[in-house]
Amino acid sequence: MKANRKFRMREERAQVGIGTLIIFIAMILVAAIAAAVLINTASSLQQKAQATGKEAIAEVASNIQVESVVGNRSSATDTTLDYLFLKVSLAPGSEPVDLSQVVIPISDGQTTQDLTWDSANATSTTFTASEIRDVDNSFTTSTPVLTSGDLIQIEINATAVGLSLDPRTEVSVTLSPETGAPAIVEFTTPNSYGTDLYIELYP
Repeated sequence: MKANRKFRMREERAQVGIGTLIIFIAMILVAAIAAAVLINTASSLQQKAQATGKEAIAEVASNIQVESVVGNRSSATDTTLDYLFLKVSLAPGSEPVDLSQVVIPISDGQTTQDLTWDSANATSTTFTASEIRDVDNSFTTSTPVLTSGDLIQIEINATAVGLSLDPRTEVSVTLSPETGAPAIVEFTTPNSYGTDLYIELYP
């Protein structure tokens, strides 16, 4: 009787040990699966964070600056301006800006037009540009890229657009690049143009 009791006790202990081993292995498998899920999630979040960071840097770093705006009329007797010339550059540390992808909404309070890039002519729907200072020779008619240190003149045909730029006219011009913050310029034309053919409007 005593021998049978000892055998049963050993058998019961073996069954408990196997059950514990199975539970232990199951816990390891669950932990491994959970770790794999966490690693994949962390990797995905890291990639998204890097992409978001690059986009945020581009939005902040690509800033166009409008240095000045000058209006032009064909004769001293004209009461309205025919052309606008904007001198633009990039803020320090800015990423290059492709002017062919820039859109310029312009308004005189009565007429509003969105202008896009044209390599040859400034028309009712387009603007053109030419380099004044091109440090790295990046600006051409085929690749009008504005880089740090460049100074570019943008030409807008106000008459073709349909703007009435008489004295005391409030004008709004926005330069919207493909990425980065837009440059907004608002000014009011002088009370009188006098006898000058070129009128400084901004700053």
